[in-house]
Amino acid sequence: MRQLPCKKFVQATIFGLFAMLLLFSACENEKTVIETVVVRDTVETIVSIISVDEVYAEPDSISQGGSITLAAQLTLGPEAGNITLKWFAEAGTLDKAEGDTVIWKAPDDPGAYMISVHATDGDYIGIGTRRIGVGMYAPTVTPYYLGDVSCMSCHQDQHNKWAETGHAEAWAGLQASGHVQSFCIPCHSVGYEGEIGNSGYDEAPIAKFENVQCENCHGAASDHIAGAAPDPTKVHVGYEVEQCGKCHDGTHHPFLSEWENSPHNFDPNFFAVTRGSCAGCHEGVASAIRLSGKSASQPLEVFYGSGTVTERPDTSVFAYGNIGCITCHDPHNDENPGQIRTVADVPLVTANGASPVITEGGVGKLCMHCHHARRGPDDQVVNGYAHFGPHANPQADMMQGASAYHGVADASFPWADPSHLSVQNSCKTCHIQTAEYVPGTGAKTGHTFLPSVEACVNCHGQIAEFGDIMALEDFDGDGSVEGVMHEVDGLMAILEAALFESIVNRGQDTTGYSNDLAHFLGDDSLTVLIEREAGYNWVFVHDDKSHGIHNPDYAVQLLQQSFQHLTGTPVPNAAIMDGTRKVTAQW
Repeated sequence: MRQLPCKKFVQATIFGLFAMLLLFSACENEKTVIETVVVRDTVETIVSIISVDEVYAEPDSISQGGSITLAAQLTLGPEAGNITLKWFAEAGTLDKAEGDTVIWKAPDDPGAYMISVHATDGDYIGIGTRRIGVGMYAPTVTPYYLGDVSCMSCHQDQHNKWAETGHAEAWAGLQASGHVQSFCIPCHSVGYEGEIGNSGYDEAPIAKFENVQCENCHGAASDHIAGAAPDPTKVHVGYEVEQCGKCHDGTHHPFLSEWENSPHNFDPNFFAVTRGSCAGCHEGVASAIRLSGKSASQPLEVFYGSGTVTERPDTSVFAYGNIGCITCHDPHNDENPGQIRTVADVPLVTANGASPVITEGGVGKLCMHCHHARRGPDDQVVNGYAHFGPHANPQADMMQGASAYHGVADASFPWADPSHLSVQNSCKTCHIQTAEYVPGTGAKTGHTFLPSVEACVNCHGQIAEFGDIMALEDFDGDGSVEGVMHEVDGLMAILEAALFESIVNRGQDTTGYSNDLAHFLGDDSLTVLIEREAGYNWVFVHDDKSHGIHNPDYAVQLLQQSFQHLTGTPVPNAAIMDGTRKVTAQW
C-alpha cells in the first residue's frame, strides 16, 4: 500500500466515484491511504484509516416524495481523528449536509437514486454509498413478490371478487385503527416471508405491497409467470389452516388456537372420507367444493340423497384435511357475511310424507348444510338399519321441528314449530359468540363452536349455565319443575328404560347393549316395529346433543308421545306437551 498525493488520489478514484468525488470540495491531506473494497450492493469505498462499512437505510425503498433516515457504520484506524460525516444526494433533498444521521426526501419521479457519505477527519477520508429505490424495487433473489396487479391479467374474476373483501382494505383498516404498531404490518401487507431480497413491503414499503393480496396465500409469484406460459406448480394452493392461522391468531384474534380445540379439528382419516357420500361433510377439501356449489356434475342438493357428493382433486394434489378455515370461508369472495361459502336454503330429508326446506336462519344455514339428519325414519322403523336413527348431528332438523318419526302420535297432532331457528343467524348467534380483546383476558372469536351462555341473555336474562333456563312445567313427572335440559334428560331416561323393559319382557337378551341402544334397535331380528318407532325418536333427540335446547317443545313432544305410543299410557305425573303449549320466551 502506498501514499498518494491529492492529485493522484483524484485520478485513482474518479473512475469509481466520478461526480460524487467532484462534489467533495478539496482533498483532505496528501497522506491519504487508499484501498478499494466493495461494500453492500453499490459501494466502492476508499478505506484504510477511515472505512465506511455500511450506509444504513431502512427500508431500501420508499414511495415518491417519501422520507427516509440514513446513517453510516464506520471502522476507524488508530490514526483517525474526530470524524465529520458529509452527505450528498444525486436527487431529492437532504435535511442537512452534515451529521451522524440525515433525512432524505425522495423526488417525485420513480427510480433508483444514489446517496453518498464522506467520512473525514480533515486528513483522511472514507466514502460509502447506498442506492435507494423510489416507487420501485429491484429484487435480488427468486421467487420474488410482484403485487396483485401482476395477477389481474390472468385471474381477473378472482381479483375482482377479492377487491370486495376485507383483505383488500387491510392496510386502510390498520391505519384507521389509531394504534398502528410495527408488529401489525406483516399481516396487513405482502412479503414478510421468504428470503431477504425477495421484495415485498418489508423491503419495498410502497403502495403495491399494501393489503392482504394474492401472494400472501399463494406465495411470491415471479417464477409462476417467468416462462412462456404460467407454471401452476410455482405458486402454492392449499386448504391447510396454517395458511390463515399465520395471521388470524394471537391474543387479539385467536381464530386458529380456538379452532385447534374445536370438534372440527379432527383426524380426517378417522372418517370414511374416501366415500363420496361422506366426504362432503367429513373432509375439508370436498366440503369446500360442495359448499361452493362448484362441482358441475354434482349440485349441492345431491348430497341429501345417495351417491357421490362431489368430485374432489386427487390426494396427490390436495391431501385429506379436516374441516378448516377454507372449508367454510371463501378467501376470494365477499358475497356472504364473513366470506362464508353459502347461505343457501337447506333441503332436509324426506320424512313423514314431507320434504321440508329451511329458508330462515341467516348465516347459520352454512352449518345446517352438514348438521342435518340426512337419513329419514320411514324405512328404518319398518325394516331396521345397522346405523339406526338419523345421521349423527340432526341439529337443523330438530330446530325446524322435522325428520323425527311422527307416527307415534295421531295424524292430527300439532307438532311444534321451529324454535331457535327463528333466532337471528341461528347457529352462529349461539355457537360463535365473540368478544373484543381485553388486556389480561384476550379476545374470543367463537371458533371453538361451543355454545355460550352470553348468547342467551337477550331472551332469557343472565344465567350461569344452560340448565338455568327453566321449563314451564314438570314434563318428566319427577315432582319438580327443572331446567329445560334436565326435563328433557329425565324424559330420555324414562323412555330408554321403557324400551329396554319392552325388549326384555319379550325375552330378548340385551347384554352388552346397555350403552348402545341405537345399535340394538336397528336389528329387526331383535326388536319389533313399535320399539323401533319409539326408539327412533329417542335416538333423534340423543344425537341432536342439545338436550332439547335447539327446540324444547319438539323434543318434549317426541319423547312424551313415544313413551305413550310404546306403553299405552302418558308419562306418569307429567304435564303433557300437546298442541296447546307453544314455545314462549320463558324457554
